[in-house]
Amino acid sequence: ADLDVLAARDALAATGAFRAVSPDWLLHFLVLPNDPMLAQQWHITSATAGIHLPQAWDSEQGQPSTTIAIVDTGIDWSHPDLGPNMWQNTDEIYGNGIDDDGNGWIDDRYGWDCGANDNDPRPEAYIEGGIDVGFHGSHCAGIAAAATDNAVGVAGAGWDCRLMALKVVGGGNPFSVAAVTMAFDYAITEGASVISMSFGGTFSDFGFMQALVDDASAAGIVCVAAAGNNNTSAQMYPAALDRVISVAATNSANQRASFSTYGAWVDVAAPGEQIWSTIMTNYELDFLTELLFILSFGYDGVNPYMYSDGTSMACPLVAGVVGLVKSVAPWMDADAMDQHLKDTGDHVIYDQPCGVKVNAEAALAGLTTAADGAPAARVALAAWPNPFNPSTTLRFALPTAARARLTIVDAQGRQVALLLDEPRPAGEQQVTWRAEGLASGVYLARLETEAGLAGSERVVLLK
Repeated sequence: ADLDVLAARDALAATGAFRAVSPDWLLHFLVLPNDPMLAQQWHITSATAGIHLPQAWDSEQGQPSTTIAIVDTGIDWSHPDLGPNMWQNTDEIYGNGIDDDGNGWIDDRYGWDCGANDNDPRPEAYIEGGIDVGFHGSHCAGIAAAATDNAVGVAGAGWDCRLMALKVVGGGNPFSVAAVTMAFDYAITEGASVISMSFGGTFSDFGFMQALVDDASAAGIVCVAAAGNNNTSAQMYPAALDRVISVAATNSANQRASFSTYGAWVDVAAPGEQIWSTIMTNYELDFLTELLFILSFGYDGVNPYMYSDGTSMACPLVAGVVGLVKSVAPWMDADAMDQHLKDTGDHVIYDQPCGVKVNAEAALAGLTTAADGAPAARVALAAWPNPFNPSTTLRFALPTAARARLTIVDAQGRQVALLLDEPRPAGEQQVTWRAEGLASGVYLARLETEAGLAGSERVVLLK
């Protein structure tokens, strides 16, 4: 007969013959990285105000194939905590002045400066209100996916995910929709998984920005944006756009940060006050800015780390969590991710509505299998030859028999070819794509099974 374990425990305890009685519960380690500044990262270590990252890392530490695009002031890839996790365009021979991969950008190694339209997306001095805020992009990058467990500096939420630098502002370059448009085009072309946007405004006409987000969503990218720092319920864009996960900020007391924008339109909340992260090392701060950072943000004048506040910090934290989820479930699109974070988040009562607080542990729980029970394993999709003209062969392997759908989308996220949509047996598969009627450019092959998006591959058509 089945044994009631808890009843047996109670019966044994009642005899008084034992010091204590308990079932032999199964335990597991919590992954804590060896980064020496971890104690300063309350958003990771706090059991109540944090987002349960150590527990999440127990099951997933991100994949190098998952790329988080930071659309911001640039990323300093010479920083010891950022360089190891930088995405690199391995199809480009850096420094030869040739667009080797035919993607339209020459010598793009770590991303692109979309404001100046050049291949150097490192930060530079950007004065706003008399203070240099050029650090902003590198700070956000460290929160999202600083190199983790490397015995250096800080830990990043995305751990092993990669960072794509898409600089849209810096120096004398204006922060414009045109620059953001180029950033989206690049992220889509190069197969980013997540776009993190710690910026916004109260646009009167946001249709164009919505079109950019729709293109990214069609390419399987999840967009995350800061809700704003106005302490009002006014909608900010791009955060308030459809298919964008808007993020409010909380503090170490597990309350809404006093500056955070709020409202029923905000999707989720995450720590965004006194967040310790990386800053740039590739140029020196002016005296006034450095003094402010030392007095107000914990900067020691030597080590490139400091605190900063804002929904700008909460946004990349959520982007890092999205990167972890996408590493397990690459098929999860923008709408599914938004609902998933809401379904698995913590329902904290704040002074104003600002969504559920993201719970990284819960977001990863149960993602080892898809909703229908089929494995949600990553499926490697490869193309050869690549670049090609006029045809290439796409190869992949299915772990079990499943219905497979293989499509081709262009750089704007538009489907240009349907190559496969039928049940397929388990094992190796190959499909030939003939592209005689299409123009030269970069395209994305996307594979879906019943579990959703299972794999993608960038292919270059050169005529």
